[in-house]
Amino acid sequence: MQRNRKNRLWPVILILMISWLAFVSPKPASASSGDTLVVTAVPIGSVLVVGAASYLLYKNRFSQPADAKGSLGYKGPGEFFVGGFFGGAFVPGTDWTYRLPGQHSTARNMTIDPGVTGGIKLGYFLDSCPYFGVEAEGSIGNQPQPSQTVSLNPPVAGIPTGRVTSQTLLVWTMALHLVGRYGFLPDQEVPFGRLQPYVGIGPGLVVLYAEADSAKNFGLEVEAGLRYMFTKHLGGFLEYKFSKQWAVELESQQLANLPASTAKFDFDRHQVVFGVSYHF
Repeated sequence: MQRNRKNRLWPVILILMISWLAFVSPKPASASSGDTLVVTAVPIGSVLVVGAASYLLYKNRFSQPADAKGSLGYKGPGEFFVGGFFGGAFVPGTDWTYRLPGQHSTARNMTIDPGVTGGIKLGYFLDSCPYFGVEAEGSIGNQPQPSQTVSLNPPVAGIPTGRVTSQTLLVWTMALHLVGRYGFLPDQEVPFGRLQPYVGIGPGLVVLYAEADSAKNFGLEVEAGLRYMFTKHLGGFLEYKFSKQWAVELESQQLANLPASTAKFDFDRHQVVFGVSYHF
């Protein structure tokens, strides 16, 4: 009876996590109705579809003999997992090029302060080759951009510096990773190994919300982590993530007392997170 209750607990946790992620998602600024549909419906729909598919596959899996559960040689439903994570995010200084009336000018080494990030992930490791798997991930975080004076190249109206007002950037990421792992410290309960280093790489859809506008971009998502299985079903992990976006454009950015203009920049983001995962 107790085991059945545990098996029924994870869908409730999954629903709560998805609801939280959908609830905190901000509304894109200065976006058309079509853009709003894309940046809102696509991420939420992706998480819901992956979650529903994982649940249906689990409910309709092949019958498992009691002594085969957890065995690497068992060709059954493989290993699904769902997890949540929380941590810090860091963006190095980067150059922003402003499309000003009559000229372009680059603000050197724009500073963005560290922020926090959190999200969920859903995945599956192959039963025929448990070293490889795939996961879908959704996260949201904030990156404060302080008010600052930046050097301009070339100068604007003969002035070599300009003032940028403060704002908070929200970063919403939906990613799909191909994951490879290896197991150490195997035992009877966790035959693959309790200590599991892993790496992942794949595409991501990133929506960057500024206070006056928003931008959506595809980027490259990379991760490396270390998971420890406390029990057969429950694990904890520490993970580093790197996200790379090229040529991001925000269309309503203020530089000094000039009219709002388009700013173009690359957006690199480093994250260090910790989390827990449930495996079944």
